Amino acid sequence: MVRLRLSPRNIPWPSDLPFLTEHPLSMTTKSILALFVCLFSLRSSAAAQSSDPVRNLHLLPAPKEVSLGQGSFVVGPGTRIWISAKHASEDTTAAETLAAEIAGQAGIKVPIVVAQVMPAGPGSIVLGRLQDRSVRAALEARGLKAGDAFHAQGYLLFADKSRILVAGESGQGLFYGVQTLRQLLRPSGKQLRCPGAAIRDWPSMEWRGAQNHLIGGPIPRLDYVKKQIRVLASYKMNMFVLYLEGAFDYQQEPLTVPKEAVFQTAEVKELVEYARKYYVTVVPEQQSFSHLHHLLKLEIYNDLAETPHGQVLAPANEKSYQLLQEMYAELVPLFPGPFLHIGADETWELGNGQSKQRAAEIGLGQVYLGHLLKLNEMLKPYNKRLLFWGDVAVEYPELLRTVPKEMIAVPWNYNVLPSFDAQLKPFREAGLDVIVAPSTVNWNRIWPDVDRALVNIRNFVRDGQKYGALGMLNTTWDDDGEALFEQTWPGQVFGAAAGWQPGESSLEAFKDSYDWAFYRNGESTFRDAIEKLNRATELLNKAGFDEATDALFWADPFTEEGARTLQKGLPVAREVRLEAEHALESLYRNRARARAHGETVEAMILAAWRLDVLGMKIQFTGEMNRFYWDAYQNATTRNRVIDDLDAIGEVRLQDLREATTRMRALYQEAWLREAKPYWLANILLRYDILARTYETMAMRLASVEKQYNTTKTLPAPEQMGFYLKPE
Repeated sequence: MVRLRLSPRNIPWPSDLPFLTEHPLSMTTKSILALFVCLFSLRSSAAAQSSDPVRNLHLLPAPKEVSLGQGSFVVGPGTRIWISAKHASEDTTAAETLAAEIAGQAGIKVPIVVAQVMPAGPGSIVLGRLQDRSVRAALEARGLKAGDAFHAQGYLLFADKSRILVAGESGQGLFYGVQTLRQLLRPSGKQLRCPGAAIRDWPSMEWRGAQNHLIGGPIPRLDYVKKQIRVLASYKMNMFVLYLEGAFDYQQEPLTVPKEAVFQTAEVKELVEYARKYYVTVVPEQQSFSHLHHLLKLEIYNDLAETPHGQVLAPANEKSYQLLQEMYAELVPLFPGPFLHIGADETWELGNGQSKQRAAEIGLGQVYLGHLLKLNEMLKPYNKRLLFWGDVAVEYPELLRTVPKEMIAVPWNYNVLPSFDAQLKPFREAGLDVIVAPSTVNWNRIWPDVDRALVNIRNFVRDGQKYGALGMLNTTWDDDGEALFEQTWPGQVFGAAAGWQPGESSLEAFKDSYDWAFYRNGESTFRDAIEKLNRATELLNKAGFDEATDALFWADPFTEEGARTLQKGLPVAREVRLEAEHALESLYRNRARARAHGETVEAMILAAWRLDVLGMKIQFTGEMNRFYWDAYQNATTRNRVIDDLDAIGEVRLQDLREATTRMRALYQEAWLREAKPYWLANILLRYDILARTYETMAMRLASVEKQYNTTKTLPAPEQMGFYLKPE
């Protein structure tokens, strides 16, 4: 990180900034005065004496160049946000995000003034453009200069005790500068203070994106997708990939998607226009090769399947391309951005069906790449750069030079690797652009593997920058249909930071900053809760599980496989529960500390409860087996038998049933906060089955106890479903 050095001279603000004058709808008091600013002293404050001033500011992403000054700007009732009339139609959104920040933190409603002439007097926050010579001169007088190599998305920010000036080369740059300013504002009594600062900042990667997986799981409501875009944009993300696969309402192919789950054409148009205001390009991803079982399971499309009712489209069948052309003709024109994602990952069935003979003749790699080339040619009229997943193509490095250079490979790998050269080098040597795709590692899990995700994102984005990647695409997946986006924000925000910051981003700096940058909380409350959840999942991982998976939560403790699986967790179950319960205590006590994004606390609470219930299930499985075996081995002692059976049926099974039905309700609430009802019934059914399992066993034990009172015998433990014989 470079610390920007400012000129120590006493230089007054220029008085000829003509871009601001009062707008009749914005202000009633008319005053056009000359601009004057007080001296910005470079004598270090206590925070500025740190070797890393940005670390002390807890900004995400961290700006590239920062210098701190003495004093601070006070936001109070007299503060005004000024924007240029020349750019008002575009810059209003940036001003509104700042006004909302001030209102949310301090309850102060700051007017937005659209004007032609710079305001006079203190208390002004001026949002301008570097194209305006007077703005540029004012910043250069304070030692802030864009320079010839400055990025179009970059911004300059200057604050002293008199006023704040934020300017960008473009409206997008200005917007990003305002997002940094929002994080700079700190509570001070009933006011807010911005430390004296000078910032020069720009992105390290052109494109910084997130993907939302929309198939076989939560299909978000339009208003929730808008929220995703707003929040991602506030951390300077500028691309949002809608993994539609089977979630767009194709009129020409009406059976391809369930109507209750789809995005309608009007919704897509509304979303694209909404995202544009936040400088986010919405990219459609419609699979063109694999992951098409939802379509190919239908009989009218089965002849297009590589294997009957499979998941891969047959490239040997010309009708496959007629279908794709028809679908893309409806979809692509709705998205004005420069990209179209055609998927094409995990084509496992390719060469096993209709393409088998062709693959034998020319090789599987040629069949696969031939499909990419054909699609590229077919889609040329749309003037889009096609993105394709890199997992299959990278297996054929000798063929990569045949891929058209306008196509963009999206290599993905979600493991913790010290280097991602193997995923990147083949494409770059073939002259292809790349966008790297790390992940929040959220699929099939009660709580995302945040620790693994952060390292995966850090290393992959670092190496992407090393190889000159166009950008990064942070992915979420809903493989088992349960994953909720609201639990992925730690990984999403770190991805935004890593894509903006240069080189290898610091995990510790991110963790230190997360509470403030995301929750506007000045302590480590939510970082600590997240780390408790992380430790709970890591304990299960070390016990021999593949972390805290949903499948483990659903395991039937009264089958031999389920019981043996759960038994592995006994050594760590107590610690898992303690970590989860300590997280719950903190989250319940400190909800109010989340002065921003408080709704995400509920997603953490859900994960903590599910981890606690899983730990209890592991413990109770061992205890129930021990009680029943004790009763069976001591069947002649009636009181002992009755006590053992009651300890199972009237205590532990009731606890597990109650906990499961309670989790069902909490999960349903969490789902509906972000997603449409579609598919939810499939997940709630799992809760119902598990609760019924406990209730059925309780009823069975009651019957066994009644029978015991007559026969003084008990069924064998294995016959009852108690397979864990105590040593």
